[in-house]
Amino acid sequence: MTNGVFKSPVHRVLSSSERDRISLAVFYTPEPNKEIGPEEALITEERPKAYKTVKDYADVHWDYYQQGSRAIHVAKV
Repeated sequence: MTNGVFKSPVHRVLSSSERDRISLAVFYTPEPNKEIGPEEALITEERPKAYKTVKDYADVHWDYYQQGSRAIHVAKV
């Protein structure tokens, strides 16, 4: 994780009725039981750790996703 340095882009589409539109969905999921957390190089005194190291985040993510909400608050310090 980037400790808040990089933000996810907002998905926007500018479509044309004159041309076909092609969409591609790409998903990345960490390995089960793998711990993920902020990249150590992005944690400084000026930018302290904003997210905990978490395990099985994909499971937590999908549980919240099915409820229509986001799970990122689970990882916030």
